[in-house]
Amino acid sequence: MTGSKLDFASASEIARNVRERRISPVEVTDHAIARIEARNGAINAFVFTAFDQARERARELEKRIMAGKDVGPLAGVPTAMKDLFNFYPGWPSTLGGVPSLRDFRLERKSLYPTRMENAGAIVLGVTNSSTLGFRATTDNALFGATKNPFDLERNSGGSSGGSAAAVADGLVPVAGGSDGGGSIRIPSAWCHTFGFQASFGRVPTVARPNAFGPSSPFIYEGPITRTVEDAALALGALAGPDGADPFSIRETLDWQSALGRPIKGLRIAFTSDFGGFPVEPEVAARIAEAVQAFKEAGATILPLSLKFGRTADELTQLWCRMISQNTVSVLDGFSERGLDLEPDFPPPLRAWGQAARQETLSGRLRDQIARTDVYDVLNGVFSEVDLIAGPTTTCLPVLNAARGETVGPSRIDGTPINPLIGFCPTFLTNFTGNPAASLPAGLVNGLPVGLMLIGRRQDDLTVLSACAAFEKIRPWLHTYPRPA
Repeated sequence: MTGSKLDFASASEIARNVRERRISPVEVTDHAIARIEARNGAINAFVFTAFDQARERARELEKRIMAGKDVGPLAGVPTAMKDLFNFYPGWPSTLGGVPSLRDFRLERKSLYPTRMENAGAIVLGVTNSSTLGFRATTDNALFGATKNPFDLERNSGGSSGGSAAAVADGLVPVAGGSDGGGSIRIPSAWCHTFGFQASFGRVPTVARPNAFGPSSPFIYEGPITRTVEDAALALGALAGPDGADPFSIRETLDWQSALGRPIKGLRIAFTSDFGGFPVEPEVAARIAEAVQAFKEAGATILPLSLKFGRTADELTQLWCRMISQNTVSVLDGFSERGLDLEPDFPPPLRAWGQAARQETLSGRLRDQIARTDVYDVLNGVFSEVDLIAGPTTTCLPVLNAARGETVGPSRIDGTPINPLIGFCPTFLTNFTGNPAASLPAGLVNGLPVGLMLIGRRQDDLTVLSACAAFEKIRPWLHTYPRPA
């Protein structure tokens, strides 16, 4: 395995060849670095790289291999972490391109790089994000927009857009994402990658000073990959208990065991709009066709009409209010350090933060009651079915705007929507804690469409099994652009 074969090699393939001494982790690392140097200027996926450090780690790994030591299931696999609440000693952390944080560093290592390195992976750097993840596109004032490998005039989706673009463009086979409203799944839909958001607590979310902050709404960490097998491999490293997370699930799963499970007899409820989200006709048609793959695998497809008792726009505003409480917490934390970040925030983020400060206790209680209603409706469906399927996003990737200003559409099929996240029913599982994934569903005029699959709480393996069955019937690896 050498040369161009490494460009789109899977993490599983790389790790297997490294462990069997068919290729050196140094060769793999050097190839990934060369690929990033050649391609990142076009897509703007990486915003920081640590190549010398990566090469040193690769050399150390090679010594361990030659000494016959265990090097982990991800041995030599190149990866990257997202620039949002991820930290690595000596590396900048700008929380999604906040200009005044361009030199901010914390001398500690967060969960993603720690667990991936413990499994043998090599972290090459940091990928782009929207500011505080507060929009479903990746663009910010400091670093600009991340381009979509399928059309460089368009956006990669957000907020883990740098990670999804890096994976789709063959820079790394797996990259880290975080998901407070769909930020693993949205860019996966727009970049035709596979994004898996496990049940809340499955992959720990360690937050300080407020350990309970990531629960309102639920904020996840997880992998973005090109194959379901690679997601299972990464989840084997990332998932597992951590006493620093009060919601951490102690149960451990055999993620690989899900890959070959038959799905014959599974009942999958299909919704075209998740209860009223306006959908572009081309996206709706592609999703309706893609979901038939589950039927081909032996599952039963049932129609689903969701009724939340609130419009899609009301649910979008609910999410914006809830996530903004976390924005205020971040602002206050940096204010105590003597840093005023608010002037650097995009205007919509500032406005929602200011609104959050004015919200009353009774208002917050009403929001939690509304969230409970969503929970009851969504989980009530699972008394009759095993999975819910529908569009990950309701529109195709949007064109990039001026630096830092890219947002989604303000209208879909004639209906006004919130351009920050109103085209993303993904945030429903951030209210509820259910596992969810985004599958590449096919292309419309050369642009990717994503199919979202939601499972019962803590039934992650059924979701992963269905995804593996879909991939077998509708493989998507051939769709990635392969520029010279």
